[in-house]
Amino acid sequence: MKLNMKREVKIGMFAVLMLVCLYWGVNFLKGRDLFNTNNIYYATYDQVNGIQSSSAIKIKGFKVGAVSDIIYDPERSSKIVLELTIKSKFKIPVNSEARVYSDGIMGGKAIEIELGDSGEYLDNRDTIRAVMDKDFLEVAGSEFEFLKQRANELVNEITATLRALNTLLTENSANVNATMANLASISGSLDEVVGAESQNLQGIISNMNALSATLKDNASRIDHILANVDGFTDSLRRSNIPATMDNLNGSLAQLDEALKKVNDGDGTLGKLVNDPALYDSLTSASGNLSRLLEDLKAHPGRYIHISVFGGKKEK
Repeated sequence: MKLNMKREVKIGMFAVLMLVCLYWGVNFLKGRDLFNTNNIYYATYDQVNGIQSSSAIKIKGFKVGAVSDIIYDPERSSKIVLELTIKSKFKIPVNSEARVYSDGIMGGKAIEIELGDSGEYLDNRDTIRAVMDKDFLEVAGSEFEFLKQRANELVNEITATLRALNTLLTENSANVNATMANLASISGSLDEVVGAESQNLQGIISNMNALSATLKDNASRIDHILANVDGFTDSLRRSNIPATMDNLNGSLAQLDEALKKVNDGDGTLGKLVNDPALYDSLTSASGNLSRLLEDLKAHPGRYIHISVFGGKKEK
């Protein structure tokens, strides 16, 4: 009898232990840690796509808790309430926000607690302000819708442009045909010109080739000429040209000063150039001298007396 009692006690204790483990496991999966003290907060959202019980709650990327329950009662409210279980050692300022965001490219959701700067903290079972970010699919969908709208507008504009172009071509088909005919005529004329001048073109190309070959053959001479020019310019650079130019400028200045004195009547040359009376006297003297020479030539006896035998002197 005692043995049976002990066996039943053991079975009962094992069953209780299993129930405790089951309860702990269920709460653990819900994000509740029975071995640590936790605080419970509430956040209200319009919709919580992707949020599940046990979804992670993080602060600066560090997991501090989990979603322990999702409450939705359409008879009381259209909002969805999330029960957030966070370890009590993490204090939450009253102006903090619980932001739902995509935790990975596969669309998994998590809650990030963005801590405020208030000195007051939320108490257990207080409500925290709820914020929800757009996920990747929502953003991509809105961007795709925008691109779709812009593409439709672009297609409509292209269609209108093509219609206007078609109308323009239809109304001006005769002019277009004439223009094409003129282009064909011009193209034919160009072909004829090119054909007629092909020999000249070939000659020009040959001359250019010959010139290029000549330059190539005389490259050494060209280098020598360039070297001589370089030497000549170097000699000019090293010559005493500046001093020569200074001397020339000085001589020109002296000549200019002398001409100025002549114009002003200074000196013999200046008086000669600028005194009309002296000019007239010289002209008169020159005339008298010319008449005297003519008279001397015509009557030399009046001026020269030759007496061989001591003849009579004549006045």
